[in-house]
Amino acid sequence: MKSSGIRRRSFVESLAGVGCATLTLSSASRAQSPRVRRIGLSLGEDPEGGGAAFRETLRALGYVEGDNLVIKTSSVPGPNSAADLARMDVELVVVQALPYGLTARAANPDMPLVIVTTPGIVSNGFARTMEHPGGNATGIDELPPGVTAKRLGLLKAAAPAVSKVALLSTTPGRGGHETQLADALKAAPKLGVAVKAYRATSLAELESALASIAADGMNGLLNFQGGLSYLNRQLIVEFAGKQRIPAIYQATVFARAGGLMTWAPDLAEQHREAAHYVDKILKGAKAGDLPVRYPARYFLTLNMTAAKNLRLTFPPALVAKADRVLP
Repeated sequence: MKSSGIRRRSFVESLAGVGCATLTLSSASRAQSPRVRRIGLSLGEDPEGGGAAFRETLRALGYVEGDNLVIKTSSVPGPNSAADLARMDVELVVVQALPYGLTARAANPDMPLVIVTTPGIVSNGFARTMEHPGGNATGIDELPPGVTAKRLGLLKAAAPAVSKVALLSTTPGRGGHETQLADALKAAPKLGVAVKAYRATSLAELESALASIAADGMNGLLNFQGGLSYLNRQLIVEFAGKQRIPAIYQATVFARAGGLMTWAPDLAEQHREAAHYVDKILKGAKAGDLPVRYPARYFLTLNMTAAKNLRLTFPPALVAKADRVLP
């Protein structure tokens, strides 16, 4: 009887040991399971493959969708998609452009934001300074000092006969238009050109601005930063071609759409930088402590077919400077 009691006691103790081991393994398993991070992504139109570059960079940094990362998107169209995401249960929202940042901030001022590209991150109140944003946002400002003057100079180099340059502005928010206009006005006399701004905030206003440019006899066009012009780039490029107006644009996709030339940053690279911002924030950094950057480099793209249609010949020195020459 005594040995039977000992055996029963040993059996119970062994069961308890198995239970403890199971609990220990379960606890260890939970401890080893990666924390799933949740972010929002609102890119709008993405013809330059920014979304793919963003996701590839996050994978390289160790974030795997479906494993330790959930990327939420929204079916709401346009900039309101960012507002929709800002109300969701996510740790931060990545937006491609200024209008999306503005709607996200209005929907949830406390949501950390990474803005891939914006004209005037300080003037639009997302940051106190470039070096020390101080709020809930950071990202890349696409208007470094002198970029508009550089575009105006490149246009004059490509088309020396240009004397009256239309400044087509669809720049949203505050400060971006004024910065570009001041830059162009300062550079214009040195280049021997007169400039005039034409502003538009809707498709109807854009069409009206293009009609005014033609009626005013402008013989050159510089397109400012702006989502409205980006979305309607085919309309603008075809207008310039039909009117035989040499034009320079703010994004490479304009040249691919048939535009004469662009001086533009690499938008896919800016999405890669945005992924690095995300990584830092998910690791504990505050968005407002991460310095805002300008694009690392601008690229000159020339379209030879567009030049031929305008009866222009790019100077050899300009072609030699080009980063991309489209046939």
